[in-house]
Amino acid sequence: MLIEKYGTARKGFLAFFFMLFGAALMVLLVVALHKPVKEKEAKVKKESRYVKMEKKSPQKVSKPKPKPKPKPQKAPPKAPLPNLASGLSGIEMDIPEFNAGNIAGDATELLDQISEDTVMTGNTVDVKPRAISRSKMEYPASAMKKRIKGYVIVNVLIDKQGNVETAQVLEAFPPGVFDAVALNGIRSWRFSPAKYKGQAVKVWAKQKVRFDFN
Repeated sequence: MLIEKYGTARKGFLAFFFMLFGAALMVLLVVALHKPVKEKEAKVKKESRYVKMEKKSPQKVSKPKPKPKPKPQKAPPKAPLPNLASGLSGIEMDIPEFNAGNIAGDATELLDQISEDTVMTGNTVDVKPRAISRSKMEYPASAMKKRIKGYVIVNVLIDKQGNVETAQVLEAFPPGVFDAVALNGIRSWRFSPAKYKGQAVKVWAKQKVRFDFN
């Protein structure tokens, strides 16, 4: 009877021991498995926390530098206008020259072309008319400003007293620029009259007046 009781108690003790051992083993397994999961979660949280904290600072967009404003260029100095005192530096005269004021140039003989209604011509007179008085011719302001050069050919009728009876423009270049100046100037000139056999005669002559800055 005692042996049976001892055997039954032993079996019950062993069963209880194995039950405790199994429970402890289960607890250990659960703890062992749970720890890596927690560590992994903690690691993930830490990494995510790290990522969140690693904020990139906004890049500063560099504004393009404004282009330097071009410096205003100084206008080239204007060429000085010719001195009015010397005004017409060269007037080609077909009648021998009379030096007066601002008119200069080499004197030449009368042109051979004569109007048909003249009494005498430059080729037929014994003594050709000579200029003894010339008024100054003012260079047109607009032509002077633009540095325009040119000439005017005038048909002149000189009477027996040496006065200009008629003056007409035959040719002008450029047209309309120097015409009025040339006509008004020549009409006020005085000449020694042309002569034929010692007598003063009327004569037509073509006169070229040149305008330049020489």
